[in-house]
Amino acid sequence: MIASALLLTAGVSTASAQAVGPHAQWGVLAGANFAKLSDADGVDTRTGVVVGLSADFNLASHFGVEIDGLYSQQGAKENGDGDDLTLHLDYVAVPVLLRYNFPTHSTVRPFIVLGPQVGFRVKCEASAGGESASCEDFAGENAKSVDFSGTAGAGLGFKVGKEELSLQARYNMGFTKVFEDSDSKNRVFSVIAGFSF
Repeated sequence: MIASALLLTAGVSTASAQAVGPHAQWGVLAGANFAKLSDADGVDTRTGVVVGLSADFNLASHFGVEIDGLYSQQGAKENGDGDDLTLHLDYVAVPVLLRYNFPTHSTVRPFIVLGPQVGFRVKCEASAGGESASCEDFAGENAKSVDFSGTAGAGLGFKVGKEELSLQARYNMGFTKVFEDSDSKNRVFSVIAGFSF
């Protein structure tokens, strides 16, 4: 997927090199994650935060590539008879997204994004009743250190002078098993606000 995205990006860049030179628009992103695990019975959604930086490279009049660096709180929650058990899986995530901005004559610009993401695990803990333990201490194993996934989303950009405010929704589907001895994969729905300058 990464190779395909890079090849497509190179093609768009080559085709539009004489018309529009590539330039970057930098921004900040912050929002909420609603995460769970696939193929896990009795597991509910864990709500966490997602925050980070973005670089949007405009390659043509409506096409671009967005590269983000995000701190993403993921995992899942299990409702038991007593205290809820929460699995805290936190990643530093780097999505590389093809972005298409729909043409419009107003200051509101719809857009869609699609592409691969790689996540580097920075935390794996289980907590219940105010106490927590590492995944290794709790279950005898840690989550894999790298998570590969795909991201698709849509949103609206609101032009304010040269800056842009945005609101978008993304769905991230993991391709990598979270644990070695489990078929569960990350599933994350995100609502993200951004400010680009």
